[in-house]
Amino acid sequence: EVVHLYLQFLHDLFKSEESKSFLALAYITGILPIKKIENESALNNFAEYTMLDSKNLAQYFGFTEAEVRELCERFEMDFESVKTWYNGYMINGLHMYNPNSVYSAMFNQSLDSYWRNTSSFTMINRFITLNFSGLKDDVLNMLAGGRADVNVIHFKNDFLGINSKDDALTALIHLGYLGYDAERKEAYMPNYEVATAFQSALQTGQWKEIAEAISNCDKLLWATIDKDSDKVAEMIEVAHESYTSVFKYNDENSLSCVLTMAYFTAPAYYTVIRELPSGKGFVDFAFLPRRESGNRPAILVELKVDKTAETAIRQILERRYMGALQQYKGEIIIVGLSYDRESKHHTCEIRSIKNM
Repeated sequence: EVVHLYLQFLHDLFKSEESKSFLALAYITGILPIKKIENESALNNFAEYTMLDSKNLAQYFGFTEAEVRELCERFEMDFESVKTWYNGYMINGLHMYNPNSVYSAMFNQSLDSYWRNTSSFTMINRFITLNFSGLKDDVLNMLAGGRADVNVIHFKNDFLGINSKDDALTALIHLGYLGYDAERKEAYMPNYEVATAFQSALQTGQWKEIAEAISNCDKLLWATIDKDSDKVAEMIEVAHESYTSVFKYNDENSLSCVLTMAYFTAPAYYTVIRELPSGKGFVDFAFLPRRESGNRPAILVELKVDKTAETAIRQILERRYMGALQQYKGEIIIVGLSYDRESKHHTCEIRSIKNM
């Protein structure tokens, strides 16, 4: 009732005959578009510019890539690192960055998840805890680099009226916690900062087993750097078991998704590239250390199903996948991972070479 009264007030203020005598232009900002009531709005004389379609105002919805590149030069920050953390929104063909996060990173000279300290973060918990059919699978698929089909048409622009998976995903798009591909009508995880916000939210309710698996990601990364092949194989196997309900297919693509989740925290230190062209083929995963990553080595990972981990190592060497890292000088860890579909057992081989 209060919402209806408020909309009637706005209608009288902005759409009545009397308002024409004193009102030339009204400009309203907020998170959501104007609330829909029975598929209509009391303020349908407004032109709306949203995260779904911002038309010619897109360049003002955040920092553009050119602006961020200029800021990185000015404040001596690594652009590729900032891009990994805060890029990912494509609005009307423009790359868009969260202004608050970019500003905070420049001011503090530190890359971090600044947005999850805001009040809107609680919305993630609320929506994913509803756990509409298919929502959990879609969120995990997006965290692993995939996309989710979403119908944004029926959302009533009201956080209290979340009645379906599509409503929840659309609300998260408006909040900026998901990117939206308007052409393909797909939602996706825009950047690493947002992914870490979801990581924190997953620690609630029915998602705890996923959160526990993600919490081991740093340990897995250090086990890889320490060349502890048995530990790596063991932890990948646990991760695969944790995500089996989502990544149902039993092939290299499934293992790639599992690996993305298993090394969830790697983008904080590495530029992670799947299917990197190199030598005589494509290396499945390349972890390229960024400037602020300390002395961490580069990592190349090759995946095999129903073949040995040694076969994966041999493929990296014979096809000279290290050629993709010609500009990198230092230690390169090459990792062969194998998954046996019958026994569901994982094996791992790790070697180290120097790129001089």
